[in-house]
Amino acid sequence: NNLNSSSNHHHYYHYHREPASDPCLNTCHMCGWFGNHLMEELLGAMEKVKQELESMRAKLASTQQSLCEKEAHLTTLRAERRKHLEEVLEMKQEALLAAISEKDANIALLELSSSKKKKTQEEVSQLKREKDRLVQQLKQQTQNRMKLMADNYEDDHLRTAPDQTNHKPSPDQMIPPLLALSQTRSKLKLYIAHLTDLCHDRDPSILSMLTPPSHYHHGDPEDWEEDLQKMTVEQLERELEVCEKESGELQEYANLVLQQISDYCPDILEQVVNALEESC
Repeated sequence: NNLNSSSNHHHYYHYHREPASDPCLNTCHMCGWFGNHLMEELLGAMEKVKQELESMRAKLASTQQSLCEKEAHLTTLRAERRKHLEEVLEMKQEALLAAISEKDANIALLELSSSKKKKTQEEVSQLKREKDRLVQQLKQQTQNRMKLMADNYEDDHLRTAPDQTNHKPSPDQMIPPLLALSQTRSKLKLYIAHLTDLCHDRDPSILSMLTPPSHYHHGDPEDWEEDLQKMTVEQLERELEVCEKESGELQEYANLVLQQISDYCPDILEQVVNALEESC
């Protein structure tokens, strides 16, 4: 019996003892757990990055909207500033014209008095000097208005400056400044034509020593605007350079004509101002 009992006990442990742990199986379980945990961490990190990206996109959209609003406001301020400048220059010209007329009237009155007194002659000389100063101021104000007219296109269509990435403006961005500059160039030509007519009516020899720029008598081809649409960025840049160069030369020539008028027939300066009004 004892033998049987011992044998049964041996068989019990043989069949019912805990199975030995398998190292490979344990390693697989551990790898699976770590893999799942790592995947959860990666997914969490990706979700966090996604949320941050969405937040950045929202901030970017808000910043762009704010920038557009500020640019629109800046454009409005520029237009208002230009309008105020034009009004101030116009009022200065009118005031100078009135002052010059007053000096002329006083000079004529003293000269008509036929007085040969030294005091009267000194007064006439003083009035003439004051008139000359006013004429120079009027000439300067007229040049300022011409410059403002020539610079208008820069305020309305600011050229796209190259950024740090050397990004070039598209043709669509370059065409509006070209058209505006061409319009300014046409206005300068019209103003020069008015000044030339005034001089020829008064004395053709006034401008005999001046030669207008070679392109003064040349206009843009009829299909020039259509040709612009077909040009590359490089071609448009060259076209813009030409327009700027020609506008500068026209501005310089107009100043020379104005100087001649100021020197030889200042009494027609009021007509010069009126011509400028018609050209603007």
